[in-house]
Amino acid sequence: MSEAGYDTVREWLWKGDKVRGAWAAGTLLKAEPGDLHALALCGWALLELDRKQEGGRALRSCAEAAAERGDLPLALSCMFALSEAGEAVGDLLESIVRDYHRGSTRVDPALHLAPPLPRELPEVPARAEAGEALALVERAIRAAQDRLAFERSMEVEKPALPAIPLLGTLSADNLRHVLSAAEAVRIAPGELLVEQGTEGDAVYLVLCGSAQVVRQSRAGEEQVLRRVGPGGVVGEVALVTRAGRVASVRSETGLMALRLARDVIEAIAAGESSLADELVEFCRQRMIANLLETSPLFAGWGEAERAQVLEAFDRRMLRAGDEPVAQGKPSPGLFLIVAGKAEVLRHEGKGKKGQLVRLAELGPADVFGEMSLVVERAATATVRMVYDSAVLTLPRGRFLRVAEAHPELLEELRRVAREREEETRSLLGQPSTAADDLTIV
Repeated sequence: MSEAGYDTVREWLWKGDKVRGAWAAGTLLKAEPGDLHALALCGWALLELDRKQEGGRALRSCAEAAAERGDLPLALSCMFALSEAGEAVGDLLESIVRDYHRGSTRVDPALHLAPPLPRELPEVPARAEAGEALALVERAIRAAQDRLAFERSMEVEKPALPAIPLLGTLSADNLRHVLSAAEAVRIAPGELLVEQGTEGDAVYLVLCGSAQVVRQSRAGEEQVLRRVGPGGVVGEVALVTRAGRVASVRSETGLMALRLARDVIEAIAAGESSLADELVEFCRQRMIANLLETSPLFAGWGEAERAQVLEAFDRRMLRAGDEPVAQGKPSPGLFLIVAGKAEVLRHEGKGKKGQLVRLAELGPADVFGEMSLVVERAATATVRMVYDSAVLTLPRGRFLRVAEAHPELLEELRRVAREREEETRSLLGQPSTAADDLTIV
């Protein structure tokens, strides 16, 4: 998918290249009066050219039409641009809440937000004048508004709306609270919206533009996990744990996103307990889906197999300082970290002369507790949670049944254990050992 035309024009306007941006936006809208993304660009152009009233009307028309057609990210980008310009947006907010909250009769969960159709960047005269660009934009907006009025007059029934990630999981009251407390942020191409390793303090909904989700491996190699565009949610781990971000989000284009700060969400949730439940459940579902796609434990598995195995796991929140696996005791089950961080500790030596050695650090997609289950021996190390963490747990009895049905899972767990043992032996300066003498956690 390419949105080169939209993205470039947006970047021109945000960088202050007003005349070139206005000319390009007007040209796009003139060629296709029904293009709401071009209409939004024209509204932004008028604001940049100090035509606040005309720009406000264009953005309001775009927001109303986009919300009606199911493009909530575009509608929100226009609404927040209006708010930044000092316009009252209470009516737009209420119409969005009415149509898009969880349980709305207009929302069809089977529908998904369609990406904008690509548009080529139009040619702009080398010496475009501000007056000419302004006249072009105003003519294009009038044609677009005439088109919208005609379409509304011909509309017999309001169309079904797609389900929007995160926002669509909220009740009407909670959706209103969240949108009222959110802020819109803009970042330039190449900048980071979220940085790996930093403590998460907000979750973001992309409104326009695109970004890559990238992760730096322990070997220093960068892996592109996915690309996100309008309607995409990133940074959701911040609402579940204070552990460091597990990946970075780098803007490919000029990007606008809705920022929901954790402290703001927590303040609202203090009076609206259902909000916390709704957001945390959404985030857990998203992180589990990401985990199943990226964890080596499930590599090569089909979607149906993953779903079947997932049903056997319990979901738990472990608090910082909890020790789900203790040295000298059998592991109660298999643990898979969804979000958070843990450390593996082993007491070396006897009595008070012994010392506690930190063997490893575990993060999202890492497993622990597996070998104690496989060889039926006590764990030879303790696992302590560093942060509040979301985990999936597979109790001992269920683990044995799943391992019997999926021998490939058991083989992957043995591979992980062998690698960890080599790392541990290297850390402690000890020779390699046989497979039946592994560090058991």
